[in-house]
Amino acid sequence: MQTNHTNIGIIDIGSNSIRLAIYETAPQGAYRLINEKKESARLSEKMNREGAMEQAEILSIVPILRQFREVCQAYSCGHIRVAATAAIRNAANAEDIKVLLEAETGLDIEILSGEQEAYYGFVAVAGGMTNEDGFIIDIGGGSTEIALFLGRRMLSSVSLPIGAVNAQVRFGPASEPWAAEQIERLQDEVERLLSDLPWIEAHPGLPLIGLGGTIRTLGKLDQRRRKYPLRLAHNYRLETDSLQHYAKTLPDLPLEKRKRLDGLSKSRADIIVPGTLILHTVLRRIGAICCQVSGAGLREGLLQNTLGLELPAADEVLDRQAETLLTFHTQAPREHFRQVSRHAEQLYHLLAAGEEDPQISRLLQTASRLYKIGGDIRYHQYDKHTLYWMTQAPLGALTHREAVICSLIVDYPANHGKKINFGIYRGLLKDKDDELIERLGALVEVALAMDASETQSLQIWEIALKGETLRLKLLSRSQTYLEIRQLTTAAKSFKRAWGITLNWSVHPSSTD
Repeated sequence: MQTNHTNIGIIDIGSNSIRLAIYETAPQGAYRLINEKKESARLSEKMNREGAMEQAEILSIVPILRQFREVCQAYSCGHIRVAATAAIRNAANAEDIKVLLEAETGLDIEILSGEQEAYYGFVAVAGGMTNEDGFIIDIGGGSTEIALFLGRRMLSSVSLPIGAVNAQVRFGPASEPWAAEQIERLQDEVERLLSDLPWIEAHPGLPLIGLGGTIRTLGKLDQRRRKYPLRLAHNYRLETDSLQHYAKTLPDLPLEKRKRLDGLSKSRADIIVPGTLILHTVLRRIGAICCQVSGAGLREGLLQNTLGLELPAADEVLDRQAETLLTFHTQAPREHFRQVSRHAEQLYHLLAAGEEDPQISRLLQTASRLYKIGGDIRYHQYDKHTLYWMTQAPLGALTHREAVICSLIVDYPANHGKKINFGIYRGLLKDKDDELIERLGALVEVALAMDASETQSLQIWEIALKGETLRLKLLSRSQTYLEIRQLTTAAKSFKRAWGITLNWSVHPSSTD
């Protein structure tokens, strides 16, 4: 099928690794990741004593960049954006490196300043999360970017000339494990770099949002240790006691034992210690309540900048993400999902009696718009595929608990009010979440029934709650056989969930 979608390649020449991300993009700004490649580079280790990179070391990464360019060509990328960060930025011969790499690869390479790197990280966070305020930390191989944002505006940033790779070179032991003196020296250096930044300590109690491989790896380690039911990095919370645990235990483990830890790749086993110590030191200095893992980072920020996307307000993030899923993953009429969402919201508004909870409303709207997204995997049993989708690759604006609730709301109509099986997700839910899921699921089932044909043949004309009966006066512009049949079934689920009888009458749309 012909589309007007285009592909864009983003190459990130980092201090630890070189990464390629290929995104499919739509004209209205929606995008999705369709391929990703990574090769270790350890550029921070390739500098000579004068802080320059020898020609042989520069040429060693040319084959990687050439092949990444070929991958982009295979995907018919209309644009390739290449950005280099701390290792090349801080090299004494940075401009020579850029000129040689461009001549050998045919790629245009931009060397990002520390401020630009921090800003693009903020763009990625603002585009994928709903936090109004917070700190952002991106621990790379050769630098650590920290930014403060309030009211979804970045106010301050700094690029510290220390990252997981060059910290390992400067402070790491010749033979594992780390000694107390080496740990203290690294921590003291981070403290020294932060000492002239008054804004770092001015907002205790905010979350610290973490980007990059170190923080995603710590999230994986913590999930394995806690037997967490979801394998999702984005929006996972690393609590302060967990970070204290890893800052204490990881340096004490010999390298070979760290390589055997579940969730820690062998290629990162040596640099996870300095990365963890940097993170823990910054978190304590800020006084952050936790470290919230972001699955999006520099490459997403560069992409959003390339597409010219404006930063969304917090309450727009979820809507943008839902629209992106609908753009790429459904052939059903878009107006059908809007209709279902409208009807579900009308029912909730009446039943809430003016005491709507915005969080509940956003879950209801999301579930009613995305209930059929699993049909992109296979139409039959699309509800089961949607449940899997929303728990394994949920919308980034949702917490893990909200993702589970949303997926179970979607699954409810297919079960027609049968007892919900929470399975492995029980530990993520709160008291009375089962009642919430049942009630919202019943609303979605009724809303779906009112547009069973997906033709918007029925509209709500009047809606009223009288005692224990909800009365719907519906306008019909065509045949409504499918709608009436499904409403009959949905009314039974609605009665079980809400204790309210659902009645309706259908009138021709010509009625005054």
